[in-house]
Amino acid sequence: MKSYLDLKEEVWDKNTCSGCGACVSVCPTENIYFKQDSPVQFDCDECACVIKPVENGESPYSAEFCKVTLYDVKCGACYEVCPRTKERKILRTNNSPLGGILESAMAKSNLEAKNIQSGGVVTAILANAFDEGLIDGAIVMKEDKWTMKPESYLATSKEEVLKYAGSRYNWNVPILQALKDAVMVKKLNKIAIVGTPCVINSIYQMNLTSNDLVMPFKNAIRLKIGLFCFETFEYDKILKKLQENDVNPFDVRKMEIDKGKLIITLINGKTINFKLSELETLVRNGCNVCRDFTGISSDISVGNVGTPEGYSTVFIRNKWGKGFFDRALINGYISVEGEISLNLVKTLSDKKMERKEY
Repeated sequence: MKSYLDLKEEVWDKNTCSGCGACVSVCPTENIYFKQDSPVQFDCDECACVIKPVENGESPYSAEFCKVTLYDVKCGACYEVCPRTKERKILRTNNSPLGGILESAMAKSNLEAKNIQSGGVVTAILANAFDEGLIDGAIVMKEDKWTMKPESYLATSKEEVLKYAGSRYNWNVPILQALKDAVMVKKLNKIAIVGTPCVINSIYQMNLTSNDLVMPFKNAIRLKIGLFCFETFEYDKILKKLQENDVNPFDVRKMEIDKGKLIITLINGKTINFKLSELETLVRNGCNVCRDFTGISSDISVGNVGTPEGYSTVFIRNKWGKGFFDRALINGYISVEGEISLNLVKTLSDKKMERKEY
């Protein structure tokens, strides 16, 4: 019988954990959690404020209250949903790094929303879905605009989705932590998940399992939107990097990766560039075994690679995803024009596929 000990041996101890938070969410005894270490002090010279980032750590921890190890009761939920165990393999369609694509499009949002990124297509699809009652919740990223601290968040309305539009998904955050509250507390059953490929691949594992303890989560998820991702950064380490360059977190307007660089745009319009090769020590260890750039097991994949500024590259992967996209398009939430540069997306996908499999 599998338990968190198997997960620890195969994933946590090998530093291949993606940090998605799926195991935390499905554990019925709340045995698994991410450690919150002592906050790192970030002093502001002009005032007395102190920014305190929280370091979640590379892998979860156990509270030593697993009903499998203590009482020999059948569970294994945490192991079932992890995409990084030795028994799991990510679905690949025809061995293509891009996965299966039903349709592709260059699209943008028609909504008036502040801070939207990559054309705002994800926000527009979710907003339309809420308006039509297609979803009753969405797991998204929430970001404190003053400290840049990211957090998993359950949005339950169009207004909340618009409020947190533009949050950065290049942080190491257990996004699926909010799923437990959505399913087990609020009893939502039409949930959309927005996340990087590792998050979406965890949901894919949920869809495959027949574990009774995972079924409530499996049945509650209606839509999976994957975001293009090459790697994610540790929040506390990025803040230290900013401090070394005399940049306050509250002065950052946007962060994006383009052409091998991390480009940080400040609110005064200035930009600071770092080569990704300079930031390798800031990247989560688990990213080193991820070979999925576009989120191949999602219903819809979205990114800013292959399209000009202000637009999104959209891969519609199945009829389910096409239904959500087409309804947003017909209702005027998004517009489609031009063609994407598929070669650029494929280049990055091929490059990520060169990484060693876990």
